[in-house]
Amino acid sequence: MNKEPEEIIEARLIELVQGVLSDVDVIGALSPVPDGEQKKSPDTYVSVFVDLSSQNLDWLGRNVPCSFSARLTVHYAKADDATGCGFRDTCRAVRTALFALTGDGCEGLNVDGFRCDQFSLDSTSTALDQESENGGMAKTYNATLTGRITTR
Repeated sequence: MNKEPEEIIEARLIELVQGVLSDVDVIGALSPVPDGEQKKSPDTYVSVFVDLSSQNLDWLGRNVPCSFSARLTVHYAKADDATGCGFRDTCRAVRTALFALTGDGCEGLNVDGFRCDQFSLDSTSTALDQESENGGMAKTYNATLTGRITTR
């Protein structure tokens, strides 16, 4: 089964961000979970979403450039942040991982089936986490990337 570009990019972003976070789960919208398990998250986690932004008419062709938007959100429960540093430290780690993908670093997104041509960070937003049952903070990082599918 061929994976859609969004699945390929999401999986790579999860791998890169999870690599800089030792105690926070990184969960993708399109990522599968093992048979018999449910996709659920603790109160503190990072969510990853990747969507197709624009494409040429024949974008499904091999090596045709297309643009994607990526949204990564740090969800941090107040109960997990007794020192007040956990949220900031996690946000810094995510930002560092994403910043490393800008410029020539976008090659870090290259995997079998996808080649990244450009990665740029867009706006961020910080707010109370509406998904947290007991209160928390959320910071969202938005990015835009252009790449080419290499396996079709």
